[in-house]
Amino acid sequence: MPLPRPARVRRHHRTADRTEHLWSVRTQLLAPILVATVGLIVLGATQTSAAHQAARDADRARVLAGTATATVRLVHELERELGETAALRQRGGTAGRPLVDAQRRRVDAAVDRYRTASADARRAAPDLKPVLDDAAGQLDQLGPNRRIAPGGDSADPTYVALVESLLAVADALPAQLHDADLANGAREVAAVAAQEHLASLERDLLRGVLVRGSLAPGELGGLGRLRGAREERQAEFLRIAGAGADTAWYRLMAGGDVETARRIRDAVLDTDGSADSLKTDGDAWYVAQSGTIRRYNLLGRELSEQLDRHAAALARTARQRVLLTALATGTVALGSLVTAVLLAVRTSRRLRRLRVAALTMANRELPEWITAIAAGDGSPGDGTATRLTAGIRRGRDEVAQVAEAFDTVNKAALRLAGEQAELRLDVTRMAEALARRIRTLITRQLRLLDEFEREETDPDALARLFALDHLAARLRRNGENLLVLAGGEPGRGHEGALLLADVVRAAASEIEDYPRVETDVPIAAVHGAAAGNLVHLLAELLENATVYSPPDSLVLVDGRRTVDGLTLRVHDQGIGISESRLATINERLASPATLSSAAAGSMGLHVVAHLAARHEIRVQLHHTGSGTVAQVEVPEAALTRVEAVTRRPAVARRQLTGRGTPWFKPRPDGRDVVTTPPTPTALRRTATVPVAGAAPAPPQATATGLPRRTRGGQLPAPLPTTAVPPRPEADLLDPEVVRARLSALAEGVASATRRAPNTTPTGRPQ
Repeated sequence: MPLPRPARVRRHHRTADRTEHLWSVRTQLLAPILVATVGLIVLGATQTSAAHQAARDADRARVLAGTATATVRLVHELERELGETAALRQRGGTAGRPLVDAQRRRVDAAVDRYRTASADARRAAPDLKPVLDDAAGQLDQLGPNRRIAPGGDSADPTYVALVESLLAVADALPAQLHDADLANGAREVAAVAAQEHLASLERDLLRGVLVRGSLAPGELGGLGRLRGAREERQAEFLRIAGAGADTAWYRLMAGGDVETARRIRDAVLDTDGSADSLKTDGDAWYVAQSGTIRRYNLLGRELSEQLDRHAAALARTARQRVLLTALATGTVALGSLVTAVLLAVRTSRRLRRLRVAALTMANRELPEWITAIAAGDGSPGDGTATRLTAGIRRGRDEVAQVAEAFDTVNKAALRLAGEQAELRLDVTRMAEALARRIRTLITRQLRLLDEFEREETDPDALARLFALDHLAARLRRNGENLLVLAGGEPGRGHEGALLLADVVRAAASEIEDYPRVETDVPIAAVHGAAAGNLVHLLAELLENATVYSPPDSLVLVDGRRTVDGLTLRVHDQGIGISESRLATINERLASPATLSSAAAGSMGLHVVAHLAARHEIRVQLHHTGSGTVAQVEVPEAALTRVEAVTRRPAVARRQLTGRGTPWFKPRPDGRDVVTTPPTPTALRRTATVPVAGAAPAPPQATATGLPRRTRGGQLPAPLPTTAVPPRPEADLLDPEVVRARLSALAEGVASATRRAPNTTPTGRPQ
C-alpha cells in the first residue's frame, strides 16, 4: 500500500499567506531590537568602551607619570648625594659636611614622594610589582649605607644599585600605558634619566682618575663602556623623541659646560689615558660634568611635567567622552527598550495564551478524550484549548499562524489519540477474549483428562495422563496471566476462607519444580475473595524463584504476622539481580502497567503487579547474601479469622488451583516440604485394579489444626480379585470428586509401596 503524499506547506514570506511584512513578529520584535543593538554596538563598543578605557588609561598614565617624575627626581637627588659624599671623602671627611646633610634631607623628601607614587602605581599597574619590590628593597639599604659612606667608597656600589633599580622602574612604566603618546613620553623620560645616571657615573670615575693623575686597571675600559651606554641611550632618545622633546633636547643640552665635559672625557678616551690628558684639573671636570647632569635633570623634569599635563588632559577628555557617550547610549537604549517592551508584552501575552492552550490540551483535554472513548461516551466537541486560540487566530502575524497550526495539530492529536485508544481497547478486548477462549479450551482439556484418568487402568498411561494434567494446569495459569494483563478477572473465586498453608500449597502445586518448595508459614486465614489471586501471585513468584536458582536448591516460603497484616517471603538461592535491575523491577511491581509488548519478556512481574494492586498487596524484591527474597505484604483487609475456615474436599481445592492436591511430607521441625507425587506405576505393587469408590482414611489433626498423615492411614480397603464392573451408562459422579478420590488412592498406594518395597508389581515376593 503506497504511503500518502505529505501536504504542501507554504513558506511564511510568500504573498499567498495572510502575513503582512509590516505586521510580522520578526519585524515587530527585531526592528527596535536591531536599532537598539546597532546603536549600542556603535556607541557602546566604539565610544563608551574606548572612552572608558581611555579614561582608565589616562588615570593610570597620570599615576604612572607621577611615578616617573618622582623616580627621576629621586635618581637625580641620589646622584647628587653620592657626588657630595665622594667630595666629602676627598676633603678628608670634615669640610663640606653641611652640604651632605642638606642633600640627604632633599633625598629623604624625594624618597617620601617616590614611596607615595609607587604605592599608587602598584594599584594602577599590578604588573610593576616585581620592579617596585626590588626598588623598595634597595631603598631599605639607604640608611645603613649612609653611615659607612663618609668613611670609604664601599657604599658606592649600593648607591649605584639603588639608582639602577629606580631606572628599571622608569623603563617598565611605558609598557603599562595603552596610549601611544603617553607611552612614548614615558620612554623619553626614562631615556633622559638613564643618561643622567651614566653621566653621573662618568663624573665620579673620571674625577678620581684626574685627581690621582693616573689610570687604575680597568678604569679606562669602564669609562669607555659608560660613554658607549650613554650614547646608546642618547640615540634611543633621539629616535623616539617627539617634536617638543627633540626641541627641548637641542635647547638644553648645548652650552659651555657640556662642551667642556665632552672635550675632557674624549681627550682621555681618545689618547688612551695619556699623561697630558690626565693633567686636567679634576675640579674643572667635576664642575663641567655637574652642569651637564643639571641640564639632563632640567630636560627630564620638563619632559615629565609635559607627561603629567598630557595625562591629565587625556583623563579630562576621556571622562567627558564617557559622560556624553553614556547619555547618548542611555537615550537610544531607553527609547528602544520602551518600544520593544510594548511590542513584546503584546506578543508575549498572545504566546502565553497559546502556551496555556497547549498545556490544557496536553494535560486535560487529551486524557479526557481518551477516557471518554475508552468508556464508550463517544468523541467530545471543541474544548477549552480551541476557544483559547480562537482570538489569536484572527491576527495577521506569525503568532496567528502558529495558533492556527496548533489548532490543526490539536484536532489531529485528538483524532489520533482517539484512534489509538480505540485500537488499544480493541487489542485489550481481543486479548481478553483470546485468554477466555484459551481458559475454556484448557478447562475442557482438563475434563477430558479427568475422563481418561477415570477410565484408565494402565499405571504407565495414568502417569502420562497425570503429567498432561499438570502441564494443562500450568497452561491454564499462563492463559490467566494474559487475562489479568488484559484487565479481566481470572475466575479464581472461592467461597469461604482458606488457611494460609493451603494457599501456599496450592501456589506450589502450579509450578513445575514444586518438590523444591519448603514452607514455614504462620497460622492465618485468607479471605475467599483474595485467596485465588494470592495463589496466582505466589505461584508466579515461586516459579520465578525456582527458575532462577540452582536446580538442586530449595525455595523457602516463610511468613510472620505484623501489625498491619501478614508478611510472606519467598527465598531463593540464585545469583541475584543487579541494583539497577532490582530498582526497575520494584518500580514495576509498585505501579502496574498496561498490556504492551514490554510485558512479553517479564509477564510474571506484570501479572504480580496487577494482582497485588487488586487487594493493596505490596510486593518487593530484596538482595540477600545468598540470593533474592520476594517480600509480599498482605493487608489485614485480605485476612480473616482462622475459625472461619471450613474444611473443604479436594474438589474445592481443585477449583482453586486447577489441579490435584500437592504432595507434602512433614519435617521434624514441623514444616512441610513438597515431594514428588507417586506415579501410577506404583499402583501395581500393591493392587491390581482400584475401586472407584475407595476413600482414604480420615487424617488426624495436629495441634495447629492442620492434617497429619499417618503411616498406612490412607491405604485403600482390600481389593477383590474379580474383574472391574463396567461403568454405568449414567455416571453422575463429578469429575472433580473422581480426581480427588484417585489422588487419595494414589497416595495410599505410595505409602504402602514405601512400607513394603520388596514386592513386585504382581504382589509376589522377590
